[in-house]
Amino acid sequence: MNKKTVVCEYVGFGHPDVVADMISDAVLDEFLKKDPKTRAGIEVMVKDNIVVLGGEVKSQGRIDYDSTVRRVFESLPYPINHHLTADKIKVINLIGKQSPEISRGVDKEDGSVNAGDQGWVCAMATNETEDYLPLGVHVAKKICQYVASQTELGLGPDCKSQVIIDYDKEGHGRINFILVSTMQQGNLENDRQAIISMIQDNKIGFSDNIFSKYFLCDDEPKIIVNPNGEWRIGGSVSDCGITGRKIVVNQFGGYCPVGGGNLHGKCMSKVDRSAAYMCRYLAKNIVAAGVASTAIIELSYIIGEPQPSSINVELTDNLYEVDDVIEWIKANVDLSPSGIIKRFDGGYPRYFNTARFGHYGKSDKEMQDEQTARLYPWEKTDLASGLFHFLSTKK
Repeated sequence: MNKKTVVCEYVGFGHPDVVADMISDAVLDEFLKKDPKTRAGIEVMVKDNIVVLGGEVKSQGRIDYDSTVRRVFESLPYPINHHLTADKIKVINLIGKQSPEISRGVDKEDGSVNAGDQGWVCAMATNETEDYLPLGVHVAKKICQYVASQTELGLGPDCKSQVIIDYDKEGHGRINFILVSTMQQGNLENDRQAIISMIQDNKIGFSDNIFSKYFLCDDEPKIIVNPNGEWRIGGSVSDCGITGRKIVVNQFGGYCPVGGGNLHGKCMSKVDRSAAYMCRYLAKNIVAAGVASTAIIELSYIIGEPQPSSINVELTDNLYEVDDVIEWIKANVDLSPSGIIKRFDGGYPRYFNTARFGHYGKSDKEMQDEQTARLYPWEKTDLASGLFHFLSTKK
C-alpha cells in the first residue's frame, strides 16, 4: 500500500444525535418485547427537552411512548441545569402505520421476509486490533466512551473524539493526533490534564499490545483537549439531535465505505441494518480464519426480493481466491432478510444497547460471555473454521 492518513471520529452517549438514536432503538425494543415480528422504521428529533417521534410501525404490540422516552433520559446524567431529567421531557408522537404497499412486499404468506427497501451496505474487519476494528476506530471509540462515562468527575456525557492514523508503505499504523472535546464542569486546565493523563497512563483500558505498539513510540501522538475552551452546556440544549446522523461514526470512519441508510430505529427486515450486520459477520469470520488481514464485504438488495442483487468481497494480503470465498458464502450462509433474522435472532430487543455502546467491536474473549454473544451475534467467529477448511481444499 502507499503511505496514507486515515481519520476517525466517535461521539459519546450524551451527544444529541446518539440520544436520538437511543430513543429510536428504545421504542423499537419495546415493540419487539410485545411482538418479535414488529416491522419498524422510527425516526427521532430532540431539541432542548422536546422529543419528536416519527416514522412507521406495524406490530401486534402496543407501547407507552412517553414512559419509553423518559426511561432513556433516566440513563443520561446531564448536569441539573440542563433540565433533561425524565420528568422534564415533553414528547410529540407522530408515528404512523407502515405503508401497506411496503408491507405486502416484505412479509410473505409463507412466513419468509423480503427486503423492506432497496439498499447497499458495507462493513469490514481487520486483525489490526483484538476486537477486529481498524486502529483509528478502536482508539477513537475507546477514548470517547471512557471520557463520556466519567460524569462523576464532571466530564461528559456529551463528548467527541478524533484520531488521526498515519500508515507507512508497509501498512504499519501509528497514532499521529488525538482530539477530545467534552463537556466539563471543573477547571478547564485541570480537566485537560486529567484527560491527557487518562490516555497516557492507559486508564482507557487498551490492551498492553495496542498501547505499547502504537502509543509508546519515539514521537508520541499530539493530544489536544477542548481547544475551543470551556464547554459547560451540551446535549440537546446546545444542539439538535436527529436519528441516523452519525452513520460514518457508527461504522468504520475513514477506513471503509458505508451504505446510504441509517441503522437505528429499524427492524431486521430493513437491510440497512440486518445486511450491514451480516457484512460485518462475514468480514470478521474471514479475518478470523486467517484468509486475509483485512476484509471488506458489500451487499446490495432490491425491495421485495429475498436474495442480494450483488456480493462484493475485497481482501488485503489474502492467500486465497476471492471467487472461492464468495462461493463458500453462497453455499453456507443465507443472505436473505429471513436468513439474517434467523441467524441473529432478529426479534430480540437488543438495539438500545447498540445505540449506546456501538454496533461493532467485540474481541473473541468478550464473545465468550453469553449475554454479550446474544447482544452482538454478528460479532461471532463461528464460521471461521469451516471457511478455512473449505479454502484449504481449494489449494
